[in-house]
Amino acid sequence: MTNITLYPELIDYIYQFCDEFKTNDEKSAERTILYKSKNMIADGYESFKKKVAERICSQHKSELGLNLCPRCNKIARTPKAKQCRFCFYAWHNSIIEAR
Repeated sequence: MTNITLYPELIDYIYQFCDEFKTNDEKSAERTILYKSKNMIADGYESFKKKVAERICSQHKSELGLNLCPRCNKIARTPKAKQCRFCFYAWHNSIIEAR
């Protein structure tokens, strides 16, 4: 996996499903946001999510194991999803070769 272009759905996916790559400070900030207010981050919650996803992507892109659609190469909704939310391709019963 070389260059990754981050788009809103990919940012959400990385932020939600790649916790093992978050720093302790990021995890602490996330807990604080959840318990208090999403408005307390200086640039806002969405900006915080994007910055975390960008850092994780730049430092761990070869380790992410993203669940990408075999047809359009966009991110699935979850790590176990078998249907693309963008092109609607389904790979439920197909065998996908490793890239």
